[in-house]
Amino acid sequence: MTGSAHPVSVDRAAGALLTMAIGDSLGFLVAGEGAAYAADVARHSFAADEPPWLERDDYGFGQYTIDTQLARELGLSVIEAKGFSPQIFAARVGDLFGTHQAFFAGEATTRAGLRLFEGMVWAQAGEPPPAAGNGGVVRAVPLGLCFKSRKLRQGASRMQALVTHHDERVQAAAEVATEAIFLAASRQAAPDREVLHYLADVAEALDPRLASSLRTLERALTLPLERAVAHIAAAGFEADDGYPATKEIAGFCTPTVLFSLYAFMRAPDSPEEAMTIALSGGGDTASLAALTGALAGARRGWKALGARLQGWAKHINDHGEHGPNDLIAIAKGLIHRK
Repeated sequence: MTGSAHPVSVDRAAGALLTMAIGDSLGFLVAGEGAAYAADVARHSFAADEPPWLERDDYGFGQYTIDTQLARELGLSVIEAKGFSPQIFAARVGDLFGTHQAFFAGEATTRAGLRLFEGMVWAQAGEPPPAAGNGGVVRAVPLGLCFKSRKLRQGASRMQALVTHHDERVQAAAEVATEAIFLAASRQAAPDREVLHYLADVAEALDPRLASSLRTLERALTLPLERAVAHIAAAGFEADDGYPATKEIAGFCTPTVLFSLYAFMRAPDSPEEAMTIALSGGGDTASLAALTGALAGARRGWKALGARLQGWAKHINDHGEHGPNDLIAIAKGLIHRK
């Protein structure tokens, strides 16, 4: 990469990707178990040095889900293409599903991934509205780490979402997530009123409802946690979109982005506490803890995360492969790509 110095360091990029994988793995272990249980597991786990001795479907802590899998593949595609190529990324998505390696993926992402594997062009393979799950959003994290230009981040975040989801709400949420990661990694900035209004402006063109919710998200910080969860869980729903409103944060892109930002705002300097709050949202705990972890890790940087999380990261893997060293290599490749 030429020109001015990159505003994101390798340390912060590695912090984002590794803490994302940690949150993803912990969130997977408690997915569907209810908000109170998930938060209780997080509190007890983060009080110990060793990761939790929990299992789900014969997987213990360390195995990460489709969110980190696709973030990894997105990062690798950027390195391979020396920029963002939807064709190269789509091929990687298709291969992941075609080889049956995709883990804990949602229905919409799975259908799109199989269509890509079967040869459908990337611009047509995505699920049509109202499919607006988290599959196209959380994986956008690497784009907030590698591109200095907002225009490049905007275009890439929208197109990578389009590969699996055609609903503009997913594209808007992905763009917000990308910008939030960039701000956390480049400026060590936790969302405040100014940042939230900036992110609202980012979302406005594609999703005015998300923009409106971002402008008022600061108010949720004044509410007790349970009331904040209920308030954010209802954000962005439409009568015919197929996502029934719940008291937990469902696998729907709008409340997921909002609650991840909320958790980060509540504890911007403590990744463990931020991820605990994220898990208190219940619902899609893997996506919530993954995105919140990425935000907190991007802000702190890997070296500042402390011995506990650095130790936990040694367990990170994808079916026994693609461990922490591979994610660190991707972080280096994203920042130093030529």
